[in-house]
Amino acid sequence: MSINILTEIISVANPVENLLTFLYPYNKYMKHRTTKNLFIPMLFLAVTFCWSGAYAQVVTSGNEDAPLRGVYEVILVTKQAPINPFKSNLVQVTFTKPDGKEVKVDAFYDGGSVFRARAYCGIPGDWTWFCNSEDTSLMGKHGKFTVAESDLPGKLRQDPADQYQFIFDNGDWFLHIGETGYRYLTNTERKWKSYIDQAVLMGATKIRTWFCQGRHDVQILFSDDGNSMNLGYWKEMDRRLTYALEQYPRLQFQLIPYGEDTEELKRYANGDKMAKLIAHYAQARFSAYPNVQWCISNDREIITEGEESGRKLHASTIHQIAQDMVGREPWGTMITNHQSRFTGYQFIDAKWSDITTLEDLDQVSGELILQYREKSNKPVVNDEDRYETYRQPEHSRYFFRRLMWASLLSGGHATYGGYRTYEAHPIDDIEKDTVDVRGIQGYYDGSAKLIGGNDFIHIHRFFQDSKLALTGLTPDDDFVGGDPLQFKCIRDENVCIIYFANPDHPSPENANASDKIPNIELSIPGATAKWFNPSTGKWSEEGKLLKGKQNLKAPSAGDWIILLRFSSSTN
Repeated sequence: MSINILTEIISVANPVENLLTFLYPYNKYMKHRTTKNLFIPMLFLAVTFCWSGAYAQVVTSGNEDAPLRGVYEVILVTKQAPINPFKSNLVQVTFTKPDGKEVKVDAFYDGGSVFRARAYCGIPGDWTWFCNSEDTSLMGKHGKFTVAESDLPGKLRQDPADQYQFIFDNGDWFLHIGETGYRYLTNTERKWKSYIDQAVLMGATKIRTWFCQGRHDVQILFSDDGNSMNLGYWKEMDRRLTYALEQYPRLQFQLIPYGEDTEELKRYANGDKMAKLIAHYAQARFSAYPNVQWCISNDREIITEGEESGRKLHASTIHQIAQDMVGREPWGTMITNHQSRFTGYQFIDAKWSDITTLEDLDQVSGELILQYREKSNKPVVNDEDRYETYRQPEHSRYFFRRLMWASLLSGGHATYGGYRTYEAHPIDDIEKDTVDVRGIQGYYDGSAKLIGGNDFIHIHRFFQDSKLALTGLTPDDDFVGGDPLQFKCIRDENVCIIYFANPDHPSPENANASDKIPNIELSIPGATAKWFNPSTGKWSEEGKLLKGKQNLKAPSAGDWIILLRFSSSTN
């Protein structure tokens, strides 16, 4: 479906039901929502399908052309099944790009007599490949393929124009709206498609997910005897990542290979070959995918000395794993680590770290993001705060709306937590109408009636309608009085975005949007002003403001955004 077709559909979609009929069957996820509330999420999903509709196959092989910023796969078949198929460097493939640069990758064993090697196709034109292997039946195999232009966004990078922002390889700014979907890849979670479809419908652009089956246990990755990989499990993870890539190529996955398995991490530090194989095999299999980034572990308390017990893990272990991964990484996939709440980020100065990842609580002022922007030259992400079903705020919808806007206007990024996806969903053990907040289930059709992410879609609308990105904008809470619990601001000499949080309670946990109309006095140059309601996605008519002191009063009670476009520079 092209943008032009979508625009035409929207223009005649009056009443709203016409558009909903066109977008059926996604309406099945929204049966308990009103038609009015359905319109914006459905419209966003339609746009999302425009991302993927032109290229139904992102991963290609054989004589097929590969799409630019997609994946090409070399399939190698040995004459007989290898004796030790997981041996390091057993099969390697060198890809030569059209510019003459070479990239060497490890092929991964995929069962029987099959090895696969994957290339991230970042440059258009004619590519070649050549296989080196101890297996004489594979040694010297070679081929070529063509990478054709496409609209795929590609891999995520640090924006060279703004070190705190993300950008796709095609140059598009990445709006980060994270979601914790820890067990999305776990084979026992059967509602994974509903989960991912509805996460996109909600407005999520990144999913945090681990390789574990048990929360603190990655042993499912290995065969029963522990001497090889459980290929069935790895193939299922691959299937779920590929589904998301081909349906929603702008949706990112932060893969956490070691999850919360402290013992496996310790075994890695002690040289255990199978512990090391996890990261090695994962990179060979997934690093070429444009929708992935790496996070070594989750929720560990990083220490520099003393005994490792419980969550405690030596920083040197993470450094070792990260350095090994960076040394192998062929496609520049971003890497970070996640540690326990309130402990900050231990790896700010590490050369391998691409993202400053935090876990905290009640960061609706953006204070922690601002602190780490001063310490770090990488994007800063508050990747875990409250959950709607754990440490839940009193007013979830307002809390998470406020958290997202405050984080963005602090020049950082945040992640929402809905269900307790770190716990297994007992799908066979609960009654039809029982509310169970564990595991992977759809945001809209899950057992609980979640509301915390209802307004994320409006964040997309704000940036789409305004044609703005946050690249190059600087947080400036002092410009709006220096009380970030009330007002958040980001700006440059041309544009200023202000969030009127307008809480009715000093505690972020208990606050809701106030029933009083917020206002602020500012001295500004001449400007145009437009109000945006973050809970409805509706804009006011644009007005003009004269140079000088102005009283900016919101159209009504609640929290609001105002977009100012200056006619001259502010100093």
